[in-house]
Amino acid sequence: MEIQALQEQFSQLNATVYQLEERLGRNHLMTSNLWKIQASIFVFFMQVGFSLVEAGTVRLKNTRSIMVKNVLDTCVCVIAFWIFGYAFGFGYGSKYIGWEFESGKEAFFGSRGQVDFFFQFSFAATCATIIAGAVAERTQLLAYLVYSFCLSSFIYPVIAHLIWSNSGLLSASSEHKVLGTHGVLDNAGSMVVHVTGGVTALVGSWMVGPRIGRFDIDGKPIPMKSHSMVFTAAGTLILWVGFFGFNTAPVDYNKDDGLAWTSELARVACNTALSAAFSGIAVFSTQQLIRKRSKPEDVFNSVLGGLVAACATSGVVRPYAAAIIGFVAGYVYLGGVWVLMKLQIDDVVMAAPVHLFCGTWGGLAVGFFAAPYEIRLTFGIDEPSAWGLFHGGGLAQLGTQVIGLLVVYIWVGVTTFIVFYALAYFNALRVDRQLEEGGLDLAFHGGSDRETDAWNGEHRRPFSVIKDRKIFSVSKLRSRCSMISLSGQRRGERSLRSSMWYKPLKSTAYGEFSFAMYEANYFMEDAGEVEATSSGVYIGVHDGHGGAEAATFLKERLYQTMKDRFLKQNGVVTVDAIRDAFLDTEEAFVNIVRDAFPKSPHLATVGSCSLVAIVSGDTLYVANVGDARAVLGATRGIEVTAIQLSVDHNVNDTECREAYMKEHELCCGGDNLVWERNGKWRVKGRLQLTKSFGDLCMKYAEFNREPLFSRFRIPEPFKPPIISVDPSVNVHQLTINDEFLILASDGLWEYLTNEEAVEIVNTSPRKDIARVLIKSALQIAARTREVPYNDLVHMPSGQRREYHDDMTVIVFFFKHGSRRHDGENGWKHSMSVKGGQAAKIALNAISAHMHKASGHHGRSRPLSSPPHETVIIDL
Repeated sequence: MEIQALQEQFSQLNATVYQLEERLGRNHLMTSNLWKIQASIFVFFMQVGFSLVEAGTVRLKNTRSIMVKNVLDTCVCVIAFWIFGYAFGFGYGSKYIGWEFESGKEAFFGSRGQVDFFFQFSFAATCATIIAGAVAERTQLLAYLVYSFCLSSFIYPVIAHLIWSNSGLLSASSEHKVLGTHGVLDNAGSMVVHVTGGVTALVGSWMVGPRIGRFDIDGKPIPMKSHSMVFTAAGTLILWVGFFGFNTAPVDYNKDDGLAWTSELARVACNTALSAAFSGIAVFSTQQLIRKRSKPEDVFNSVLGGLVAACATSGVVRPYAAAIIGFVAGYVYLGGVWVLMKLQIDDVVMAAPVHLFCGTWGGLAVGFFAAPYEIRLTFGIDEPSAWGLFHGGGLAQLGTQVIGLLVVYIWVGVTTFIVFYALAYFNALRVDRQLEEGGLDLAFHGGSDRETDAWNGEHRRPFSVIKDRKIFSVSKLRSRCSMISLSGQRRGERSLRSSMWYKPLKSTAYGEFSFAMYEANYFMEDAGEVEATSSGVYIGVHDGHGGAEAATFLKERLYQTMKDRFLKQNGVVTVDAIRDAFLDTEEAFVNIVRDAFPKSPHLATVGSCSLVAIVSGDTLYVANVGDARAVLGATRGIEVTAIQLSVDHNVNDTECREAYMKEHELCCGGDNLVWERNGKWRVKGRLQLTKSFGDLCMKYAEFNREPLFSRFRIPEPFKPPIISVDPSVNVHQLTINDEFLILASDGLWEYLTNEEAVEIVNTSPRKDIARVLIKSALQIAARTREVPYNDLVHMPSGQRREYHDDMTVIVFFFKHGSRRHDGENGWKHSMSVKGGQAAKIALNAISAHMHKASGHHGRSRPLSSPPHETVIIDL
């Protein structure tokens, strides 16, 4: 009986112990989960810090936009990570990507493991928001959200699976071995989170292009006034707090020794603080010693760089090493900034130097400073097979870290490029120029007019949004009736300079060309294009006046009209076809303006010069109206001679003026037709040109009346038309001595003679030669107007117009001995390079005609080129 009683007591005791162990296990699990949730909240709170840093760094006119972006980014990240990201990143399936639970059930839609889902989501959200500040102020919201979805659902989860999941190829938690090591050591995500986010920031900034005005014509950065340094400082401190949670969150709860666990947390937090502090001090002291002053934004960013480097190292290094790593991280950040400025990549918040460069350093530092005891504590590896080089661990762990970094670079770089290229192709990457200059707050988020004044510390002309958000009325932009226009992006657009774009050198079947444009007006009024086919090359330079509408219409319609006429003649180019194309294009423009005239009478005053060159076979056709000029560089003996192939239709040319007055003497009275005004001869005191496209008030009486304001009407007496669009056409048979052709608007020829331009082209490298010509003209303009060159190129658009006009330059180098002519078929398909305003008139009739003009003739294909080169550009 006693034995039976003892057995019963023993059984009860066992049951009690089992219950206690089960309860204790639940308590341990609850504590672990509470820690994960609490740490995740700290990590998620970093979104506030990122938002404040970005809102403080951007200009006032874009603060609402960046805040909306960050909120929506988080929303998209939650959804994407819930549906796909968590399963791909932390499900089972393969060593490259996951998709199911251990039970074999699909892991999509995050139906299990919600604590771990929330934990991992907070890190994914941090990765996704890094790019927001880098591409701020000029990226379409839709493009950013699309990329955020792709990053959170697929791009980031693949990296997380490889390095962090229990079955990942490079994971320290898996059984896979890399170079004899346990795998990549990246406890809190220097590589997984920050290098991934940094690569996206670098690629995104590169492909979107710099903000308008960020670099001058020489590629030197122009400082842009930040909204609030207070916001930036507050955001930095909030992020510092968040990084304590970020770096300590992966330290798993130790159910066997709670004191050891808290000691580990303290060690990680201290290492994090040391790394940040030494990084900030390094940059501050260096700038004080060299410049006698420091840049607050660099100090703040260097602190963040130290925190990023600590993500991989804080759990596996000793305090002295954390200090060294932070100190080096400060200089790594400065080096990253220098690299971006040299490459002319506009990263608004310097996300790439902070996250990519410093994250890379953190990943590499593990291979130098990781200590075996700390690895054992952090990763739970009883016997580490490799550790840091400086602790006698050899090169194995450093090599593994390098492999991990290369995997991140390649995977994230390639996938990010694909997404951004697709967005650019579908015209969904960058906002329109006017929207960017007016500010995204005003365009999309109800910003006030006052907010648009904060650009580079200068008061810009106010914008007001009308019913259609994408159409702006620019008050007092010109000293005439207000104009309504819109710059539209085209696929592949990148603006590489302050008010300048250029194509260094591009090849066609008939030769190479260099293309550059430089803006002087508030909005670029020039337009240019190159259409390359197997049957010939079409080059157009259109110099608008009174607005960009006429030049833009020529850019969109003239080649299409001319091509249709060539096709009707079995692909044969003729003078009559060229001339008729000019007349037909203006007739289409007249019909559009006629429909719009009652509401937009100013369109009757808009015009453009037009210069066209066509290389077909061994024949060069040059047609022009106005004073844009084509100059041939041809070898004569041992020298290259300048031969002008176009005709200047400008009354300031004595021969042109006398011929024009004689031609119109009977119908208009020669003495009353051309007046001298402000030292310039002008037709009826208005226009220097005798031939132009548009300027319909000088060609049709119906447009020289109300509702056109009286001050814009042509004074009587006159009998229209007093100018024409009938082009002068010059046919030149190419020979082996013909080297190149320069086509440029009059902004260039105002400061360079034909001979000077030819000499520059002949003695300079071909690459960038169009930009070199513009720069030479600007240098002469600065000397002539007695203003320092640096001051001139740093002037805002509009103010520069007092010193020079818009400039468009295309230099074409002939390729002899390889002429091709595919007959009719050759003209059907072209590859395009276009530049200038994509102006759309803000009226339904004109919008419809513009759509018809570009939509009924097929879609031009861009030149096959590397992604960093623009194919089609709208300044």
